[in-house]
Amino acid sequence: MVSRLHLVHLTAVGKNVAPASIEFGDRLTVIHGASDTGKSHVFDLLNYSFGLAQTIEVPDEAKGYQYVHLGVRTEEGEVVTLIRDLTGGKIGLVEEDLRELMTEPAPEYLAPKHISNDPRSVSRVLLSLTDLDEAVVRRNQNNETRPLQWRDVIRLIAVDEETILTKRSPIEFGQYSDRPVEAAIFRMFIEGKDDSGLTPIPKAAELKKISANKLEVLDQVITELEQELAASPPVDQLRDQLARLNDSLMAASRALNDVSSDRDELVLRRAANTKKLAGFVGRQDELGSLERRFGLLRSQYESDLSRLDMLAQASDVLAVEDGGTCPFCGAEPAHQHWPDAPLDADEPATFAAAIASEQAKVLALRANLDETISTIQVERQDIASRAAALSDDSLRLTREIQRLDSEIKTPGGELSPLLETRSRVEREIDNHGRLLNLLALRNATAQVEKPKTSTEVPIVAADLHQFDAVAQEILRLWSFSADSSVHYSTSERDLVVDQHVRRVRGKGVRSILRALFNVALAEYCLRRDYRHPGFVILDSPIVTYRQPGDPELSGEDETISTNVVDAFYAYLQNQFPGQSLILENKSPVSPLPVGSREYFFGGTATTSQRAGFYPPQV
Repeated sequence: MVSRLHLVHLTAVGKNVAPASIEFGDRLTVIHGASDTGKSHVFDLLNYSFGLAQTIEVPDEAKGYQYVHLGVRTEEGEVVTLIRDLTGGKIGLVEEDLRELMTEPAPEYLAPKHISNDPRSVSRVLLSLTDLDEAVVRRNQNNETRPLQWRDVIRLIAVDEETILTKRSPIEFGQYSDRPVEAAIFRMFIEGKDDSGLTPIPKAAELKKISANKLEVLDQVITELEQELAASPPVDQLRDQLARLNDSLMAASRALNDVSSDRDELVLRRAANTKKLAGFVGRQDELGSLERRFGLLRSQYESDLSRLDMLAQASDVLAVEDGGTCPFCGAEPAHQHWPDAPLDADEPATFAAAIASEQAKVLALRANLDETISTIQVERQDIASRAAALSDDSLRLTREIQRLDSEIKTPGGELSPLLETRSRVEREIDNHGRLLNLLALRNATAQVEKPKTSTEVPIVAADLHQFDAVAQEILRLWSFSADSSVHYSTSERDLVVDQHVRRVRGKGVRSILRALFNVALAEYCLRRDYRHPGFVILDSPIVTYRQPGDPELSGEDETISTNVVDAFYAYLQNQFPGQSLILENKSPVSPLPVGSREYFFGGTATTSQRAGFYPPQV
């Protein structure tokens, strides 16, 4: 969220005098009364406190007052006070709401003028409090930029009595040469971004200097190239020579094409043989691994048959006889413990049969394995034979390729000088072309044209239409007219209301429309959350108005009606999202809206409570 400022109070203090103070309302503050009562002096004090004036004229009734205090509240809710001696000098900064005469120096003093490289000048401090510090704006038609100053911002939010009546554009403040920066400041508020992305346009003098430097470099390169081509034939002769060289190279190349084609075919065949040999080697390794594994399995089968034969022989030797000693443990019959169930008389025969059956199974497995091993051995022999044949073919192909290589090298000696000569001729032709291009570039560089620049600053049409809509809405809320059309003209640099530019209207309407411009710009920025201080100060925006029943005037005497004045104040108090200070000579006909703060300066010849900004001194 963008930071804003809120005016809290304006107070003048001095020794042995009562403080002279204005407490600003949260929304609307109106100071009205007769001329020469101090209203415009309040405006001057604000500018002086902001560092926008080096000196200030002090009226006679301000005798004894030494300092002016301006209290402002930041977006964070903290109040800081700017303190300045009425005789001039730097501006003190106190981080509190101070309304009394100080007895000690301020903790910090700020330079009153804007200093770009000093963040503690009053201009940059105020800019930083509104998120505008370090913003830059277009300074001239060459897109050169300068830092934004607080003075630039104040011109679009605070309008004095003389300026509000002028026919001058509301964005203008200087000479014709200032038009780019004036429009750039206005565009910054409308588009919500500064001109930090602009690319400077070189000036004519700078372009001439750049051109002179380029010409010096070009002349040096052209001289070196001309010296290199001094002994070279004309470019037409070089092109004819290049054509003849290309014909000779094509004839020599055709002699090599047939040999190269045969060689390429042989190389492909040898590569195919190499690929097949690699496959044979892989298969041989795989079969060898299988044969070794099957050999281990056959050894296992042989071992199993040996053990079965041993068991068959042991079954006869270890048969148990009745009443005999146990062949396993040597126990006597009295100590033998046999199972209670009678032994099967056929058991020995059954055991022998089992051994014989197992022997038959192993013999069958070994026979199958022997057949598999035999198949593997046959395949390995076949692969070895085919691999030997491929190796012999590859060797033959290699010898043939070497023979063709010797045939290719023989005419190659003729190509080398032809190629070297063609490269030299092509290089000389290119250098002739480069020389022509450099000469054309030199002529173009020598002709320095003034860059096309414009003082006009384009504004995004969609954003400008939004601003127009806000201004038209506000004007209708002011009861100016139910169907008035409003738009900002970039050519006139001013508001156009009902097809009439502001400057051709009477002074009463001219002043209210100038107020419309400043108020609409503030509301536009506040609605879009664009950077803007958040307040407006208008001196005499309704300098004259027409009472109900008065005849309508035209020309320079054109005025506004009372209902416009009432609606103007009602809007600022109830609908304007910012803060406003209005200074007027003529007092409001109707009571001000509830909640607004009002000060009436009656002058010395009145019995009102307040004569002016400064209280009477006894």
